[in-house]
Amino acid sequence: LRQAMMPKLSLVSGTLAVLLAALLGNAPGVPEWKYDLPNIVEEEKGETIQFTGGDGTTTLTGRLFYPTGRKKQTPVVVLAHGFGLTQDCSLDIFVNAFNDAGFAAFTFDYATFGASEGFPRHVINPSGQIADLNAAIGAIQKTDSLRVDTSKIGLWGYSFGGGHVLVAAASQNPSIRAVVSQAPFLGSGTKTLLISTVALAKQLLASMKWALLGIVGKTWYVPIYGPPGSAAIMQNEGDNEGYASLLPPGGGKYGHRNAISVGSAFRVPAYRPIDSVATVVAPSLLIAAEHDMACPAEQIVNAAEIMEGAELLVLPGVGHFDIYSGDALKEILSSTTKFLKKHLK
Repeated sequence: LRQAMMPKLSLVSGTLAVLLAALLGNAPGVPEWKYDLPNIVEEEKGETIQFTGGDGTTTLTGRLFYPTGRKKQTPVVVLAHGFGLTQDCSLDIFVNAFNDAGFAAFTFDYATFGASEGFPRHVINPSGQIADLNAAIGAIQKTDSLRVDTSKIGLWGYSFGGGHVLVAAASQNPSIRAVVSQAPFLGSGTKTLLISTVALAKQLLASMKWALLGIVGKTWYVPIYGPPGSAAIMQNEGDNEGYASLLPPGGGKYGHRNAISVGSAFRVPAYRPIDSVATVVAPSLLIAAEHDMACPAEQIVNAAEIMEGAELLVLPGVGHFDIYSGDALKEILSSTTKFLKKHLK
């Protein structure tokens, strides 16, 4: 009986192997791409600063922008961008506003992104990015620039970076005098995790391929953003157009790609900046968008209630990416610069 069953089992297992290979061969996503060390592009505005990242080995690249015409030392705002975004993705709006308000501004790329080193590319590890943010703060504190007052540091973060600045501020570094957390990611919830069955099936296939490639030391990528029903990590209504609106033409100087390691997605649900906000003592401004699907306003309102003395700005009628344009942006720039002047001057 056992001998009679063996051919059948072999046929079944062989058939399943062929089907699995066919499925994984059609798994959504892209493989690793060729990577050379970034050729740092010097620009007319700003000073390039390279420093060691939070892992103690990877070289990160940032840019320090000074306000014009200011002769005495100035406070500095360190900017931490959102999920998969680099320092050339629309941060100039805020850099210019902070410079005009009399502050220096420091932008940087997390490890594996943009002008910073690290391989494989486009891997997100929340704890690693927070360590990179703390390394950026440390780099500013160690700078020999006579134009920066390193005892007065402000933090600004958007989306995923909005969560990072709150976690960093929870360390109670005395040099951190003010925190602005704009549409911050505070933790996954039922609203942020809802995707269609089709999208879930695509992500499952991509995850299986990522797991198999991991055996041989390779990785697999899915889109960061995309339309609903895709394999993208961010696929709420409006994410596809909104995310793309922040990107520089052609991917910018360092070739931004719409790709994120599948393994990055598994780390997001466990990341909960909301658990750190109670220990933030620096004056903080939290900004929420009423119709934000990625970072729900009710989570941000709750965080502001937990944080002693935190200020809250809720923007009516807008979503996660709408705050980069129109009246919402004007309100944000006005409120943010007013808040920073109050606490950093």
